This record gives sequence, C-alpha cells and structure tokens, in this order.
Amino acid sequence: MNVAEAISKAVVAEGARLAAGITGQSVGHIADALSMNPDMSMIYVRQERVAVDICDGYARVTGNPGIVFTDAGPAATNLLGGWVNSWGDSTPVLFFAGHNNRYSSPRRQTKEIPLADVFGPVSKWVAMINDPSQVANVIRRAYVKLRSGRPGPVVIGVPYDVTSMPIENFHYEPVSSRPRIRSGGDPAAVQAAIDMLGNARNPYVYVGAGVLGSKASADLVELAELLTLPVATTLNGKSAFPENHALSLGIGGFSRALYSSLQATITAANADVVLTVGAGFKQHATTAALPKGTRHIQVDVDADELHKEQIADVGICGDASVVLRQLIDAARARLSKERLAPVKARIEELAGLRARWVEISDPLLHADTTPINPYRVTWELTQALNPDESIVLHDAGSVRGTTCQHYIATKPRSFLGFGVQSAMGWSIGAAIGAKKADPSKTVVSVIGEEAFAETAIDIETAIRSEVAVLLVVKNNRAIPATDAGISPHLAKTRFKGNGVVPHLVARALGAKSARVENPAELREALKTAVAEVKGGSFYVLEVVTGRAPGSLHAKWEGAKK
Repeated sequence: MNVAEAISKAVVAEGARLAAGITGQSVGHIADALSMNPDMSMIYVRQERVAVDICDGYARVTGNPGIVFTDAGPAATNLLGGWVNSWGDSTPVLFFAGHNNRYSSPRRQTKEIPLADVFGPVSKWVAMINDPSQVANVIRRAYVKLRSGRPGPVVIGVPYDVTSMPIENFHYEPVSSRPRIRSGGDPAAVQAAIDMLGNARNPYVYVGAGVLGSKASADLVELAELLTLPVATTLNGKSAFPENHALSLGIGGFSRALYSSLQATITAANADVVLTVGAGFKQHATTAALPKGTRHIQVDVDADELHKEQIADVGICGDASVVLRQLIDAARARLSKERLAPVKARIEELAGLRARWVEISDPLLHADTTPINPYRVTWELTQALNPDESIVLHDAGSVRGTTCQHYIATKPRSFLGFGVQSAMGWSIGAAIGAKKADPSKTVVSVIGEEAFAETAIDIETAIRSEVAVLLVVKNNRAIPATDAGISPHLAKTRFKGNGVVPHLVARALGAKSARVENPAELREALKTAVAEVKGGSFYVLEVVTGRAPGSLHAKWEGAKK
C-alpha cells in the first residue's frame, strides 16, 4: 500500500462517500486511489471551484464532508471562489491539494504556491503530509476539526513524491465512529436564560445554521412549543424550524434583516427577550438595532462569536442541540405549570401578522405581468413541488430575495441558503451535491442568468455523472437605457447583444430545456420540468422575468404591533 491508497482507505473509514475534482500529475495518485475504492462516488468536473460547490452542497444535506482534489498551483487557487463560500458559511469540506515534491519547495517551481499562506486565512485548518508516518495522525486531526465545534473547510497538502511512497502495516481507526464531540452550557447560565425566557412578555427566537449543523431542529421545536416562542431563522438557517408551524416567523433578523418577513420584523421590534442560537450577525441581518432595553441570550458553539456584535445578557458556549436540551430540562424543572401552558393570545397574534404578510405578498405572487414577476415564479414553484420531498437552493443576486422569502421549507435541510461570500454560480454545483446526498429528493436550483453563465459548463458534468436536477433560471437581463443599475456606463458593454441564452446553452450541453415568457404558461412548464427531472433528466427552465426589489420592507414601512 502506498500513501495515496492509505489516504483513500482512511477517508472512507471516516465516512467519506463523495469526491469531486480535476486531476493532474501532483494529485494523480490520490485521485486514482479514491477512484479505485468501491465505496467512493467520483465526480469529474470542468472547473475546480464547482468541485467545492458540489462537496459543499453535499455537506449541507448530509452533515458529512465531501472530498475535493486538484492539481497543484493554479488548479488549487482556481477553487478559491467556491472555497470562500464554504468558509463563510461554516461548511465542512476536505481538500486534498496536490503539491510539488518535498525538496522542490520553496524554489518558485512550476505550479508551486505557498499553500498555508494562500488557504490559511479562509480555512479551519491547513496541514501537510510530508512523510508516510504522518498520514493517520493528520487525517484523524482533520476529521476532529471537521466534526467538532464550528464547522469549516480543511486543507491537506500532499507532495507528489510522498503520494507514491510505501506505507507498511497501515492501520487506521476513525474518529467518526466515536460519539460526536459536543459540549453543553454552564448550568448557571442555562438557569439564568430559562428564568429570563420564562418571564418574557414578548419573546423572540432567532436561529442560524448552527441549529442545522447540530441536527437540533427537533429540540428547537420542542422548546418553542413548550414556551410558546416565535421562531425566525437566518437565511443560512432557513429550514431549521418548519415554516408551516404556527410559531414560525420565516426569515428574520437581529432585529431586522434585508429579507425578514413582516411577522419576524414586527415581533423582533417589540421583543423584550431575544434568544439567538447558532446565528451569525451579518451585515444584511442587522439592518436595525434591537429595541433599547431588550435582553439577549446568545448560544453559540464558538466562543469567539459570543458578545461579538453586542454584549449579551447571558452568553452560553455550547453545541446547539445540547444547550437546547438543557433549556428544555430547566424549563420543566423551574417554571410553573401555568407558564408551560400554550399562550393562545401569542399564537393568534402571530397568525394575524402572517395574514398581513400574505395580503402584502399576494399581488407579487399572483402577478400576471409580462415580463413575469420573479415572485410569481417562486409561487408557482411552491405549487409544483412537495416541500417534504424536495430540496431548493438559491443563487446570488436578486433571485435570493425573490425566492427565499416565500418558499416554505418544512423539513431540515430542505432549503439550502447561502450568502456570506455569495460567489455567483454556487447553486449549480451545490444542487449536484445535494442530489448525490439524497437521490430520493427533487432538487431545484433557482438562479439568475449571469450566475448561470459563471458555472453552466458543469451541466455537462451532471449529465455525465447521471445526476438529475432542475435549474430554474430567472432571466431578468436588463436594458441599458432603462435599467443600468449603479453602473450606467458599464451597462452599455454588459448588456450589449443578446447575451447568454440559458435554455439554448443547456441544450447544447445535453440537457433538456424550455423557455417561458407568458405567466399563464408557467405552471404547466414547471410541471413538465419536475416530471422530467423525476424521470432522470437534467432540465433547465428559463423564465423571462422583470426586476423586482428583493426586500419588501417598504410595503409595510411604519407598521406597528
């Protein structure tokens, strides 16, 4: 057995089942060893960053890291556009980076880069295997980092000459077979938090992707129902709480986000106690401050996140599932039977707020305008899919806002939100990974025409790999004279000619496709597209849409409780 074969054996023992990348001399032995392993599914991509996107989408659905491989030098740096997405959104991905021979570095050799310097700032950990004796230790440490604390991507560089070195009597004991490493909160802080929640008149819960990563959705639902707590999610955390639940607020903010719903915005604005769990406080999620005097309970697995944006009244460092279970137990032990009874007035108030949200949204969702309103596309998509049996993704740009606010996610990981780095084109690869993660689901990516153009070449990758997903392209290509945006001079170049025609590009790459311009034809077109995907075809539906604001706050500006 050589080092490359030992690496393949070790990652499969850790549960790795998907690898994606592009080979080259320096990583050739590793790529071949992975390919020879019968437990590993291989995807050969057309651009390196899409390999990361595939493994990112796979990890978001399964919680398990996929394996990325590339040649040294520019091949490795080509994947950075996808890598920073995984870093920003705390997604576990493992990258085996091809590298020059040990004694050829550092000499500014062909394809030589300072791996740790390039990837270190945007990775959870970067390591090198410079000797066969290091294989087991480095991979074990990598998987501890991938599966504990705040998730994130990990890089392992392996010099070409090392990959073919023999390794005698290789034995690997995986850490993934052990119970997951989790930590709970300080009991005193948990008690203080539950007393604060128990006395709250207008509580508000705001949760992020940390709940999904901890697989804590059931615990969150139990706590919310126990104390009648309204729950909003971040964009990345969407699906952590079922959005068809009476206590769901949809997407919210701290206290207001660009895409927060009416019910979430008003509930947060009137909150006297806010509980946040596994939530990042990004710029677009903090467009308004919490009301003065509002008390904040912050739960996060990463101590560096505590008190980051403002001082929390109670900070709890711990795994979301463990801490939520602690809060449930403390509530049952410390709060009265009367306090644990459902607060019917609160539930009725939330129903009234949701009704107002529907009233505001309906003209957009049912618009008969031409070009087609992008919110109408989202509404028709909700009618075409069974949300319990589907996974929906969005891409960067205006499609994010016109998709995420009104698609109802009913199960954990049934909607994959992203947005810290927002690399355009992410959702094509991520949809491929999501489908590989759960072949039983109908997987749909909603993407704009410019994001589509960034990564569309890997439609061919999906077809060659027999992965059937649906791309709904909201094509709102602008006209320079009427919609130049913030770059009116650049628009003359940007929108010159006919641009990329997504349904024709898709067809040229081997996909089935169609184009819709009439809103009356949209429902039937989506029905056909979904049926084709369920039948095993990759399908691209191009919908010619107008432009619409992604944020709808202006439609209820000044609304009060």
